[in-house]
Amino acid sequence: MPKEEVSEGLNRVVLVGEVTSSLVTRELSDESVVSTFDLLTDIEAGRATVPVSVEGVPSVVEVGAQVCVIGFVRRRFFRSGASVASRTEVVADVITPMRRKAQVRKAVQSVVEDLSSFLDA
Repeated sequence: MPKEEVSEGLNRVVLVGEVTSSLVTRELSDESVVSTFDLLTDIEAGRATVPVSVEGVPSVVEVGAQVCVIGFVRRRFFRSGASVASRTEVVADVITPMRRKAQVRKAVQSVVEDLSSFLDA
């Protein structure tokens, strides 16, 4: 039986939506800062809220802002009382206001190039 090729996969996400929650920041044990917020997106079935996290404190994230988020999906595990809980979130590499169309196009083009490289491999 021939051995199947195993692909490393590709985990890249592009989201466009409205920031619906205030930025929440927390300092980690290594003294780095992580911020989180919710992004409301439109999908075929209606609307979906997506939790987003980002290293640092992005200045472009304000409630009501329309932004483009580029990053990857991660499932994070943590202790919650006596049990272990998990949260699936998008970890942002880039957050760009939608009014900056040229910057959004450039960021999305990098995702398209990643996908093209993946398909050509």
